[in-house]
Amino acid sequence: MMCLSMKVNPNIKNFLMIVFCICILSSFILFVYYICSSCCKQEHLYPINDTNGGGYINKDGVIVLEQKYGFAGRFVGDYAIVQDENLKYGIIDKKGTVVIDFEYDELDNLSENFVIYKENEKYRYINILKNKKSNVLYDAIKPFKEGLAAVYVDGKWGFIDKYGKCVIMPKYYDVSNFSEGLAAVYYSPHETAGYINKNDEFVISFNENNLIAKDFHEGLAAVVKGKDSACSYINKQGKIVIDKDKIYPMVSFCSNFSQGFAVVYIYNNQNEITTGYMDKEGNLKYSMVFSIPEKMLPEEFSAFDTFSSDMAQVTIDYKTGYIDNKFQMVIPLLYEFARDFNGDLAYVKFEDKEGYINKKGQWIWSKPREGM
Repeated sequence: MMCLSMKVNPNIKNFLMIVFCICILSSFILFVYYICSSCCKQEHLYPINDTNGGGYINKDGVIVLEQKYGFAGRFVGDYAIVQDENLKYGIIDKKGTVVIDFEYDELDNLSENFVIYKENEKYRYINILKNKKSNVLYDAIKPFKEGLAAVYVDGKWGFIDKYGKCVIMPKYYDVSNFSEGLAAVYYSPHETAGYINKNDEFVISFNENNLIAKDFHEGLAAVVKGKDSACSYINKQGKIVIDKDKIYPMVSFCSNFSQGFAVVYIYNNQNEITTGYMDKEGNLKYSMVFSIPEKMLPEEFSAFDTFSSDMAQVTIDYKTGYIDNKFQMVIPLLYEFARDFNGDLAYVKFEDKEGYINKKGQWIWSKPREGM
């Protein structure tokens, strides 16, 4: 009997070994990513407040943190403001651990692991992670956004970082929060300077006064001309990408962009208004025309809201429902009061009850409606 032997080219053998190692490494990386994603994914917790006290439920309506608080506030990131039986405020994490003791009469503007409180008619911030108060008292503080907070000192606004260092000296009449790396600044009530970056350098300067410059969202910002309320949208280079003539006269409202669309209210005449969703080309993708009742703002009886968690509120004739991001009415116009979806749930009021519904309009948790 003869045995046949086949020699494998060393180069091919090395190549196959490299391919095999790459496959094993890729599988390991995907496995680690899956495990980390599962572990790190934060579950939404929703505050409930009734006669039993304040607590928190998950998206299925299961009580996760027992109702032992005088009041339970909404979670912002990993933390929520809660009140104890003595009407003092503190902060808890998602395990219910108290991270800031119940010693404050008021806590506000929870953002980026910082919270603001009032002391002797002035304001300090608290670093929640370090449980440390700021050394400086400010005349006013705006919430931290993108690592910086606007502070008001001696009649002017500037910015501090999370270490309390003044990174932009107080010299502006007013400022917005930083959004997508830029903040709008004003020299006087009628003089809009433009947008600065975090180095206090002007990226966009305005040559026209009486402008209201809104925050950047999804690369665009609304700029409203105060005199006639005409609205244009600019990009981060200051170029007009949606001209006011296309959506003029924008008298009532133009929102920030969210999930690709902005809400606009356009007066057709004194008796009629168009309300709808505009894309980034300036085209109305979904709109309705309403008659305006006498002595009433249009948003009091009809309103569209920006998208949140792929859903948006639509209010018509005082009743609110929800559309999805394909502009399909998925939850009918039923509710006298409604909030945006936060993850899987939204808070609504309907007839004699109020509470949370899911994206199918099913009640997840409810209580008798207050004031009924």
